[in-house]
Amino acid sequence: MLDKGFNGRRRGASHFRDGAVVALLVLSCGLVGASELGATPSFRIDQPSQPLAESLRAIARQTGVSIVFDPGKVSGRKSQAVSGQLTASQAIAKALEGSGLAPIVMGDGSIVVRPAVAPVDAPPPAASGAVQPASPTVRAPAAGAQPVRLAQAPSPTLSDSGPGGASEITGTTAWLTRVEVTGSRLKRIDADGPTPVNVYTRADIERSGQPTLERFISSLNETSVSPGEGGLGQTTGQGSVQLRGLPLGSTLVLINGRRVQAVGSSSGNYFNLNLIPMAAVERVEIVPVGSSAVYGGDALAGVVNIILKKAISGIALDARIGSGSGIGDGSLSIGTGGSDTAGSFLLLASFNKVTPLAMSERGFFKDGDYRRFGGVDARTRSCTPGTVSSANGATLPGLSASFAAIPVLAPGLPLSISSFAATAGQANLCNSMSNGNGMALVHGTENLALHAAAERQLSASWSAFTEATFAKDRLYAQQAGALLSNVLVPASNPYNPFGVPVRVTTRLGLENGAEALARDTDFTRLLLGLRGDVASGWEFETAISTTRDDGGSRMSNTSANVAARNAALGASTAAAALNPFTTGQAASESVLKSIWPDSVRDSHGRKDQFSAFLRGALLDLPAGPLDLIAGAETARDRYQTANPGVFEIAGSRSSSAVFGEVRVPLLRTAAGASPGQELAALTLAARRDRYSDFGSADTYQAGLEVRPARTVLLRASTATSFKPPTLLQTHVGETRLTTDAYGLLDPLRSNAPVVGGEVLRATNPNLDPETGRAFSMGAVWEPESAAGTRLGLTVWRVKIDGLISLLWPQTALDNEALFPGFVTRLPGAGGQPGPVARVLYSEVNFGHVDTAGADMEVAHAWKAAGAKWSAGASATRTARHEVVLAPGAPVEDRLARRAVDYWSPKWKGRVFASVDEGAWSLGITSRYLGAYLDTAPSNRKLGNYWVHDLSATLNLKRLGLGLLAAKESTLSLAIANVADRLPEYVGTSPYYDVTQGDWRGRYVGLRLSMSW
Repeated sequence: MLDKGFNGRRRGASHFRDGAVVALLVLSCGLVGASELGATPSFRIDQPSQPLAESLRAIARQTGVSIVFDPGKVSGRKSQAVSGQLTASQAIAKALEGSGLAPIVMGDGSIVVRPAVAPVDAPPPAASGAVQPASPTVRAPAAGAQPVRLAQAPSPTLSDSGPGGASEITGTTAWLTRVEVTGSRLKRIDADGPTPVNVYTRADIERSGQPTLERFISSLNETSVSPGEGGLGQTTGQGSVQLRGLPLGSTLVLINGRRVQAVGSSSGNYFNLNLIPMAAVERVEIVPVGSSAVYGGDALAGVVNIILKKAISGIALDARIGSGSGIGDGSLSIGTGGSDTAGSFLLLASFNKVTPLAMSERGFFKDGDYRRFGGVDARTRSCTPGTVSSANGATLPGLSASFAAIPVLAPGLPLSISSFAATAGQANLCNSMSNGNGMALVHGTENLALHAAAERQLSASWSAFTEATFAKDRLYAQQAGALLSNVLVPASNPYNPFGVPVRVTTRLGLENGAEALARDTDFTRLLLGLRGDVASGWEFETAISTTRDDGGSRMSNTSANVAARNAALGASTAAAALNPFTTGQAASESVLKSIWPDSVRDSHGRKDQFSAFLRGALLDLPAGPLDLIAGAETARDRYQTANPGVFEIAGSRSSSAVFGEVRVPLLRTAAGASPGQELAALTLAARRDRYSDFGSADTYQAGLEVRPARTVLLRASTATSFKPPTLLQTHVGETRLTTDAYGLLDPLRSNAPVVGGEVLRATNPNLDPETGRAFSMGAVWEPESAAGTRLGLTVWRVKIDGLISLLWPQTALDNEALFPGFVTRLPGAGGQPGPVARVLYSEVNFGHVDTAGADMEVAHAWKAAGAKWSAGASATRTARHEVVLAPGAPVEDRLARRAVDYWSPKWKGRVFASVDEGAWSLGITSRYLGAYLDTAPSNRKLGNYWVHDLSATLNLKRLGLGLLAAKESTLSLAIANVADRLPEYVGTSPYYDVTQGDWRGRYVGLRLSMSW
């Protein structure tokens, strides 16, 4: 039961800490902080009197502001003529004169057209201070109609943005008359639905100070852990997300609501977020619970929908530079666009570069001796220079010990036995990983991208649209020197001064080349679609798209050719020999290249898909229209990877799906002078996916909305989800090794060593999808008595069964009955099972994860002292995170217990405050990570700290600084991690928590944005 996750395991100080955080959420309403950027732009608008719907669409296209209206309410009405230099709300108000309708400006900048009501007298500022919409718009009724928000953006949202956290979304033209939300394919006027959806705008991303999309998402409450950056993370520099701390690959990534390839040049089981150009991102929408019935496979933990820009008015320039200790980034983008009654277009070019950050830039890794933190001495002999030891354990010739540190001599001086006299019995010790540059904590990246979008009206009710994104992405890092580990140096080596074979452990100096990774990727996304009205109130849309990434990676100085290395160590001439005793050049370039050849891998991923759906009101019920969507999709995925001359793996699959979703209004108040208020509605969704390689999967989703008052929403939802095996898991290159290499023991033969058998790494053709179930229930309250306030609570639970994992051969032997066919034996004798002939090393469906918790939010926005103020807080309290990963193993409690792959802290939260005077704004966001314990069996206490971020903005235009005659010019400063908090020591390599650590430390970003 869900309530079990909230009971037990809490005593003493934990009661106080949990209570304190809840109290902080409530008290934070009294804090102050920042709001929207800049003044509302105005546009030259000249429109004749025309059908009202057409007038609203034209204003949306010209101003780039999302305009939401019910087609039934505007049908048959004509607009007034509109002429002048006007803001979007002024233009709409003018068009609506005499229609009985009025515009309402929402917190996210969108404008909702609703029946006009008599304004309610606002309370005195001293009593309320709530922000009121500017004239000529009409304030929402005091009875509190449910706020309309683009894509379910909370109002106020609990992000670090403007009033209520939502900032004006510019450049987004709402061609459709209702809001389509992530988490549902239906459109509806009241966007808060039965499933929670968290929306983060472009302004939220910029003000966070985070330089990448991955880092921004990782800082959010719903993302409990991160796979980590750099060479020590799980993803080798690929951008990814782990909602609720669940396994990598269990979160579905969409671009503009459509799926992308899961594997490609990154060679992972998930899409690489770093391929998306940051300059093109408009906002991020997150469904933090499973949602496969709406979007198909992979949505076990939830959905991250990356919305790209679709419109710009005029010319926009954005330049940014960021800097921290030892690391920096810079970006430049320029875009142009426009719109008229015939359509709109956008063209955006961008370049972004991040310099690498290596261990050598952080004193934490200086020597590998972590006893200063109360930890272990992790130093090794893999240093520059290293350590020499005898080959047989005897005393080294001419010395008093069997080993000695290799000394550093002046350039040109040869080593002799006497050179080692002072270091006999000593070893050079260091942190091997931080040798040279050290491992990459953050990879260097470069991204050059072009993004375009356009829509063209074909008739009054039909339009064609297209999107195109091209990006060239490069990742690189120069790391530690090449490693020689306990290699034998024969007496014939001209650099061996001992005259007998010796062993040397060392890392060569960077003059000989560093261990390095370089990965180049070309990313392409193309889409062409058609949408229009096929009948009164019914909309049809179809689209065809392709996404692909093609690239290659090059690993240098990481894998040695053992035969070439031994030959160079045993060579008798200096020209052909490798010198492991030096700190300088150890051999000629040709010799070094023969020992450490580059490892090259080419990979390609592609997804082609076609979709079509029909959406509209099926019939009118007493409580309102029954909205329906029905559609179908078909797709083909392809993947290929090869290391020339070593292996080549290729695979493809076809898939198809049919889906449907219906929203049934259940209750509505009696209609009087107004249309009445909806009191309850039920949403149902179902989907059937069929794959060419493993079969089909059926998923469902159900949600209930209850609105006992206009200011209150009660909601609940439940859903099933699935994740098919990836093409990497269903197309494994076969390799064969002997059982001796794995040290296997046979439990059916008294744990005798298994010798002479075979371990076969191969594909398991019987893999099934991982399956999931999700549940959420909550309430949202925007009290009438405190306008500008929002309070929300959602409890949730996510369960995943049949996890796909690689079954270790010994585990297959220990549980032979559970995995039939994995162990092949020779005939037995005397009643004893026969010896093992073969053990499969393959993926299986086994294990599960069960997590549950609650999301809380509170925020308030008001106006006082000539400024707009906002404050709020949000937190996620995870109450359960249990996993079972191995047959016969007990349930492992990973709540507030660090793991290298997936787990969750109990608490993760944010508090923000901001103030906007108009010409300037200032805000602060504080991020909290709750207390947790190190990896078992350690009980080292970690976490329980705050990280503070600052943001400030100057509207240069309002301050009278008209740069280059720009229509708008804004200078923004963001400082992430003001107190320069760095990761903590943990007890296992790499000795910091990769899932929580960010080594950038204090990071300052300065941005100049201009438009003409």
